[in-house]
Amino acid sequence: MNIVSRLLHPNETLLKDIRGAANVVSSILLELKELTKPNVSLDMLDEYAARRIIELGATSYNFQYKPDWAQTPYPATICCSVDYEVCHAPPRGRTLKEGSIVKYDVSVRYKSGCGDAALTVAVGEINNRKERAMRYGLQALYEGIKEVRAGAKIGSIGEAIQRFAGPRGYNVIKEFGGHHIGKEMHEAPHIPHHIDYESPLFRETLREGSVICLEPMITPGEGEVKIAKEDGWTAFVTDRQPVVMYEHMILVTTDGYEILTKHI
Repeated sequence: MNIVSRLLHPNETLLKDIRGAANVVSSILLELKELTKPNVSLDMLDEYAARRIIELGATSYNFQYKPDWAQTPYPATICCSVDYEVCHAPPRGRTLKEGSIVKYDVSVRYKSGCGDAALTVAVGEINNRKERAMRYGLQALYEGIKEVRAGAKIGSIGEAIQRFAGPRGYNVIKEFGGHHIGKEMHEAPHIPHHIDYESPLFRETLREGSVICLEPMITPGEGEVKIAKEDGWTAFVTDRQPVVMYEHMILVTTDGYEILTKHI
């Protein structure tokens, strides 16, 4: 995604607005979870989220968002990636089917701050393979969060995530990672969710007062990713294995962290 200037220490007003944005995205995700059922229209859920974001005093960051790599602006309010879709999938007139999993990703601007979070939701009854992936995907997120504190190396986050996921039979999607967040949704530095000892980011450190988003995506498959030509946005794995993703906003503190989002 588009990377802008680094967020070091958000001022009191900005941090208050980031907290407000975190509350908005958490609320929207929990409401989408309650509405998730077989035969529900993803376009209807998108319209619902658009209306609720405005009612909560925010605006959608996703809608019409156009990073440098995108050929067209994003056409919807929520990303709703189903089963083997990794992320960034628009609704595209689809309905949810029994046994699927759907990844909702919601981003907003609230006053001067931004919020960004994601949640994987089961549609009705799902099989053991998908249930297990959801359970381990959520735990992988928290394994990464445990490494967060001022002065910690950014690389330790991805190392913890991969060392948890790998022995359990899961690959971490390497094409996408976490990020800092503040006045804009994606701020530098990028936060890999996998081990990359060669990257200069591996030894870069987290700074007290910064806010980060962690959103590991894991799959029991090979994890080879392509972008759908139909919309230029939907990332999917070529082996059609399920992918799960959870995302939290986290404030970096002197001795640890504070999770700002409350949807999981």
